Amino acid sequence: MAWGVSRGICWVLRMKSMRHAVSLGVDSMDSCYPTKLGGCGTLMTRKEGLIRIKRGKQKRCFGVKVDDECGCSTCRNYDRAYLCHLFKANEPLGIFMATLHNIHYMNDLMKTLRQNIMEDRI
Repeated sequence: MAWGVSRGICWVLRMKSMRHAVSLGVDSMDSCYPTKLGGCGTLMTRKEGLIRIKRGKQKRCFGVKVDDECGCSTCRNYDRAYLCHLFKANEPLGIFMATLHNIHYMNDLMKTLRQNIMEDRI
């Protein structure tokens, strides 16, 4: 790949696609994936993959963070049961908090990918 040439991609939808694109030399991308998922009540996690916060089992998850390894304000301040309640009550705050978490997750993923590039792992 020639130095000084930017390689971009739009509409990346999955985390796996992002990792693969970076390994092929893509250095900028645009994705609506975290926002789209947040809008329908799906949150990205490091250990569990995608969780659907509107499912019945989430309403009993008092004190359980969305993602233990996440430092976003949603994970620091609220549990799964509260987020489930917000979605069940059609509160717009639920969409906002889920989207905020997902964007934070994607930023962390990109930070990890950049670090891997700098350490020649990719």
